[in-house]
Amino acid sequence: MARRGGLEDTGPGLDLIPMLSVVVHLVPMLLLSVRFLALSQIGARGPVISALDAPDAGSLADQSKRVVSVEIDEKGFLVGGSPGLDPRIPCAGDCSPSTYDLAALGKALRTLKEEHPDERRVVIAPTSTVPFEVVAAVMAAARSDWSTGKEQVLFPEPLLAVRQ
Repeated sequence: MARRGGLEDTGPGLDLIPMLSVVVHLVPMLLLSVRFLALSQIGARGPVISALDAPDAGSLADQSKRVVSVEIDEKGFLVGGSPGLDPRIPCAGDCSPSTYDLAALGKALRTLKEEHPDERRVVIAPTSTVPFEVVAAVMAAARSDWSTGKEQVLFPEPLLAVRQ
């Protein structure tokens, strides 16, 4: 073969222009999706495994009276943590995301905060049939109260538990 300018002709090469075009369009879309992902996160801490011995039935009963909790099912809310508070808050209808009584739940959580002023955690335990919108609304109601026109922090560290 004859050499021209010191380069050897190796035949047809790879055309990488379409691949570069895909990468150039894909990178901004991935960056944009990561930004929206950060906006949709709900801060909740997972359970911590302890090396302590398991408590007996009596101490579990005492603990259930002290632990602030909200159980969510198809019938409404079940609030725990206060013996003087009516624990059941039923739905105002067929328990769709718009009929859960969040105002009554907020009032119950304010009462619980008055009884447990140093408590920062609330255990939220939805069943698997509860819609995500309801769980997110309960987490927001448990964190802070806006009924007075300004924010009152209630339980800033909600814990999400899984029920069957």
